[in-house]
Amino acid sequence: MISNQKSMAVPDNDLKFVYMFTLAFFILTLFNIFHHEMWRDELEAWVMARDAGSLHELFKNIRYQGHPMLWHLILFPITKITRNPVAMQMAHIVIATASAFIFLRFAPFNKLLRGLFIFGYFPFFEYAVISRDYALGILFLFLFIVYFLKDSKHRNYILLSAVLFLMCQCNAMSMVLAIALAITAYFEPILLKNFTLYKSWQFYTSILIFAAGLAVSIILTKPPSDSYWYHPVIFASNIPEKIADQISEIWNVFVPVPRFEMVFWLTNFLSYLPVEKEMRYMIRLIISLGLLLFTFCIVFRRKIPALFYISSVLGVTSFCYIFFEGSLRHKGHYYFAFVAAVWISKYYQAEEFINPFLNNFFIFFERNRDRLLTLIFSAGVIAALTANTLDYIYQFSESRETANYIKQNNWQNMPVSGFWDFAATGVMAYLDRPFYSPVTDRTGTFTVWKAQHRTESVDVLKATEKYMNSVKSDVLLVFNSPVKNYEIQQYGLIPLKQFTKSVVKSEKFYLYVMRYYENPAPKINNSTN
Repeated sequence: MISNQKSMAVPDNDLKFVYMFTLAFFILTLFNIFHHEMWRDELEAWVMARDAGSLHELFKNIRYQGHPMLWHLILFPITKITRNPVAMQMAHIVIATASAFIFLRFAPFNKLLRGLFIFGYFPFFEYAVISRDYALGILFLFLFIVYFLKDSKHRNYILLSAVLFLMCQCNAMSMVLAIALAITAYFEPILLKNFTLYKSWQFYTSILIFAAGLAVSIILTKPPSDSYWYHPVIFASNIPEKIADQISEIWNVFVPVPRFEMVFWLTNFLSYLPVEKEMRYMIRLIISLGLLLFTFCIVFRRKIPALFYISSVLGVTSFCYIFFEGSLRHKGHYYFAFVAAVWISKYYQAEEFINPFLNNFFIFFERNRDRLLTLIFSAGVIAALTANTLDYIYQFSESRETANYIKQNNWQNMPVSGFWDFAATGVMAYLDRPFYSPVTDRTGTFTVWKAQHRTESVDVLKATEKYMNSVKSDVLLVFNSPVKNYEIQQYGLIPLKQFTKSVVKSEKFYLYVMRYYENPAPKINNSTN
């Protein structure tokens, strides 16, 4: 049963701590953002909103992206005020800071834990500095918890379902956590043996609201059948191995300290271990299992948070196994599911088992809860400090630097051929102009992920030459891989500059010019050299 009403808010004499840390979070994140070069996944959302003349066009623009619309809907009116993508970063920092404030103000942890958490890897780097839709989902997660625990006797389930509706519109992983929250809220009366709620029309109205939000999210997230990302499900024959792969990621999520090197993103310092790759995998898998069991044991004696945590872990694991394997930014939702479960567990009384050994077994983990949280949150702070430092030292993406170089040389109005198109999107977003994609044979400002023609077999230089002859002008080539020497000679390309010091491996760029001649000389074919 739920414990007697503990105050949802921190004491008034603690407000100074809340406001000071919120301000510190905002200022430091602002500093980090100004030294962060946005990469294509950030800029593509901006471009899609910017180049949509109406909401209908916005819907068409995002159909092949595999994301719901809420983040794009937020960006849409901003792009009508300014075309500078820095505005997107400003909107994102407001969302990230709001989440930090809610956690500092309402999370039932001591000052040390609250301070460590907001300056951890996900709240302070991955979901703050990198402007994507993930921070928005975390904001709604925290809002739901606050309202869910505020007054257990007079809950506004319609309001809670409205929050879940919006949470479903952030991204697929937020939708998974929203489902886990819905299961928790709607089944709580059964677990607490309080069935009067099921007689309320508001309760069933709230279910309909959530179901509508879930349906909208699924419709928008599921790519069309001709999409590059379309596949019904991913079912592998080696099911245990795939599940083990998912579980092994728990270490990377809870201890996301990267390697101290230029290409740090999505790495883990555990790779420094001087052992074989297979041995490192086994070590990571064993530690991950230990972490997972420890976190389960902390909330196990409290039915409601245990239900939420189990639902979340099963949901994220199933989604990553069946639909999309994902990376650290997706699996970071394991981390927030655990933190949310511990947050909720503070408001429920522990169940007593008949067996004293079982009671003492779980009490051991509960007593060491804050120690584990301190270790995990401290690891997150180290990871965030490392990531933000390396992001300051190195170019996260070379897209902005490449765009600035093009502007400095007054080439921004030249016809551009971008290969791969998804990489060139970032450069062209900073230039605020369309480009030609030789892979898909179309001109646009962002990637349309149709499966047709998206293959390595396309002769991109030949396609670019055809485009050059159609526009009757020199063409600037923005490629993210170098052109072979014999191809440079064959097509008479002029190499300009290389931008290769990028944290994101595929955000390096090589610039060339393909010259246009009305009466071209015969080509030299050195392909066999």
